[in-house]
Amino acid sequence: MRDFYIHIHLFFIPLVLGNVLHMIIVKRNWCKSVAFPISRKMFGETKTYRGVIVLPMLTGVFALLSSYCFGPFTISVAYDAFVGFGLGLAYILAELPNSFIKRRLGIATGAQSKKYKYVQYFTDKADSLIGVLTFYFLATNFSFKTILVLFFVGLVIHVSISQLLVVIKIKKKF
Repeated sequence: MRDFYIHIHLFFIPLVLGNVLHMIIVKRNWCKSVAFPISRKMFGETKTYRGVIVLPMLTGVFALLSSYCFGPFTISVAYDAFVGFGLGLAYILAELPNSFIKRRLGIATGAQSKKYKYVQYFTDKADSLIGVLTFYFLATNFSFKTILVLFFVGLVIHVSISQLLVVIKIKKKF
């Protein structure tokens, strides 16, 4: 039961709050000075330095606050903040290969493949989750079995929150 408590406070809460706040920042076009593409040709218009900078900072701060209020969950509050920062960075970096492949296949930013739309939808949701769980596995001492369970729980949460963000008009599509 303690592990479940840790995953909620160290993994899910920082990632969910960090990503939702990041989407609000993107929607309102805040932090414009770093809102330029990493590489238009390789990843498209929407993969920007703003995401690489802002999302890790947000998840790190939320992990720090969660750890300070309810933890520490690992070695220390500072290490929990490092885990949060790493989760945010892993999230953003894990999206890049998928974006790269879509650009090579001629799929425009924000568009979907007509032929493989369900495969694309799954990879759009699973890419970042695989990245964060790989980092989480390496940064903590949780078993691979736990990581697999977190993958399926995380996938349901990711899809649900994406749909909610579309409904409340923070995101354009899920």
